[in-house]
Amino acid sequence: MRDRSMNHRILTSFGLVMAASAAMAQDAAVEPVAATVGGGVSSIHILVGLAVAQSIIILALGGILRDLAGSGGWAARITGKGGRMLLLLPLLAVASSANAQAYQGAAGPPSESTMFWWLFAANALLFLVICLQLRWIKMLTAVVTPAIEVIPKAKHANAPSWVGNVWAKLNRQVKLEDEQKIELDHDYDGIRELDNVLPPWWLWLFYGTIAWGVLYLVNVHVIKVWPQQDVEYANEMNKAKADVAAYLATQTNLVDENNVTFTDEAAVINEGRTLYSTFCTACHGADAAGSENSVGPNLTDAYWLHGGGIKNVFRTITHGVPEKGMIAWKTQLQPAEIRAIASYILTRAGQGGPGQKAPQGELWKEEGATAGTDSLQTAAPAAQ
Repeated sequence: MRDRSMNHRILTSFGLVMAASAAMAQDAAVEPVAATVGGGVSSIHILVGLAVAQSIIILALGGILRDLAGSGGWAARITGKGGRMLLLLPLLAVASSANAQAYQGAAGPPSESTMFWWLFAANALLFLVICLQLRWIKMLTAVVTPAIEVIPKAKHANAPSWVGNVWAKLNRQVKLEDEQKIELDHDYDGIRELDNVLPPWWLWLFYGTIAWGVLYLVNVHVIKVWPQQDVEYANEMNKAKADVAAYLATQTNLVDENNVTFTDEAAVINEGRTLYSTFCTACHGADAAGSENSVGPNLTDAYWLHGGGIKNVFRTITHGVPEKGMIAWKTQLQPAEIRAIASYILTRAGQGGPGQKAPQGELWKEEGATAGTDSLQTAAPAAQ
């Protein structure tokens, strides 16, 4: 009789859940602009499904609680009439929210946002009930557990571990008690010799090297699919040089008077011409040849006060000659820009006009060019 009553209560509760979920699902379908997830499943449908799932879990946990409640009077009070009513509260909350949503007054159907938050609150309440049920189950289990005799599992003495078994198989070890089976007739001062086999891992590694040797021989020397080592090394070095050159091309600001090189690339020369017109014309003239009235010397002849060539010209522009009024342009120009100006000046060699300034300094020969130092503290007091 008690089982029939309990089953009746379960079926009644399940019917309430189904009715509530159906009402919510129908009401959610009324909203034409409900947000969908994936293939047309809206957030309302997801929450309804979650509520139904949690309700079923609550019913199942309720049955467990009723079974455990038979072990003590205080536990029975927890899951008594008041406990069953508490289990039905979330179901009634879901049903009431569904009825509220289904009602359509003069203001029209409830918005999707309202339905969403109603269902969210219902799911939160259901989750809280599940947490309470799990706590009660833990409490009741603690009461029942001491009455159950726990029989410890018998442990095998000296049983090898899983790692030990794997290691023994990889090495094909013979047990200590069986070593006499593989003992050889060799005895040197009490030292015995055993006829152990080679470890399987070593044998497979050895077989792998043989297979790789055959594969390498065929691909490199027979069908020549793979390059030989010297060719592969040369290719890698060429690729590395290209990568280094490409990297250095992006690091033009690392140039100094020791590693700067001349270039006649049109882009660099055009940049140098523009920079020269902006910063150098006032002292050296628009054509870099100067004049008898110009402050700076002629930059188009073969005579230089501080040495010609790209390195010396770069150094002079970088550090300047303060005694002659030429500032150190390194504070205003980037190394790449100074290189562009120096390269442009060297392209002006021999292009001075009739009014160019008289030669100054010494005749420069390119093969005698030196990089000099980072400072012009010991240099001559004149600049070019």
